Amino acid sequence: MKTYNVKVKRIAEKDIYSIADFLFDKLSPEGAYRYLDIVGQEIKSLSIYADCFSLSRSHTIQSIHPKARRMVSHNHKFVYVFHIEDDTVFLDRVMMGKMIVD
Repeated sequence: MKTYNVKVKRIAEKDIYSIADFLFDKLSPEGAYRYLDIVGQEIKSLSIYADCFSLSRSHTIQSIHPKARRMVSHNHKFVYVFHIEDDTVFLDRVMMGKMIVD
């Protein structure tokens, strides 16, 4: 099985910071940290599982990158939008699942 390097684009970092702000506003600090740890694990899992996800046919996803793929978070609230170039997975965005329209 092929493994990839994972690079988080700046806009995806901003998405993660926005999610963190939301979580710390709504949850206890322990709950927010736990949730963010899961987000980190899911992002790291792209290094192994990225090629298990096919190219997205969603117009919303394709507007981010023409060869974008998506992975849904463990609780189905977030979508990780990424693309693969050679041996690298680029995390393009982390979006609320509700923002995806086909």
